[in-house]
Amino acid sequence: MRQLFGDPNENGVYLVGVVEFSDDASEDQLSYVGNTQMGTLESVAGRLGYERRDIKIAEPYREPGRGVLPDGTELAVTSTTVPGSASWHRSSREPTPEERLRWAGHPVPPPPPPEPAPVGPNMETARPRIEEHQGEVFYTKTGKPFTYRTNHYTLVIVESRRNVQWHEIRSALEAWPIAGPSEIPRLLTAVQADMLDTGRQIRNGMAHGQATHAVMPPAMAIPMVQTS
Repeated sequence: MRQLFGDPNENGVYLVGVVEFSDDASEDQLSYVGNTQMGTLESVAGRLGYERRDIKIAEPYREPGRGVLPDGTELAVTSTTVPGSASWHRSSREPTPEERLRWAGHPVPPPPPPEPAPVGPNMETARPRIEEHQGEVFYTKTGKPFTYRTNHYTLVIVESRRNVQWHEIRSALEAWPIAGPSEIPRLLTAVQADMLDTGRQIRNGMAHGQATHAVMPPAMAIPMVQTS
């Protein structure tokens, strides 16, 4: 039994199920919770090789629902409410590992700490990398070469003589993640959008083991784009 249901409680009763029902259920609807508990006990008896009628229900409609098998083993089904569900809602499920531990009187380990929120690209990390690679040759998605240089206020696309303000790049980074260039803020020019989309495609390739080259080095592509 322990392999199936864990340890029993101090009275030797095994927890075999939990019935969930709405916290908005009426008193009349609560009787159906008891029916579901009894049905769960009979179902468990069947899983253990008994006829459903072989289990003796002890004190029907009492919490927790309890039943006794022909060999004297006692089983129980508890109930719990589910906030926000329809008033008629009720369903039976297996107890969680934590519920089994509480039932047996064992300490429950604390939950693991939440995963840290992913840190997206930001200006503090992107700008130094952008500045580091100025003067190198990159290619747009359509294969057009370009270079850029930076100063205190702007990033300048040399071939087109287009100026990109640093605050424009900051606004673009704050908009990530996006599905593609069509969602880039309108303040970015078509050339800038093409640059970002090229970087995104290269980064996607890198994620699948493809080699990269001077089209756009990782130091520039990674902080500026999001894998889609």
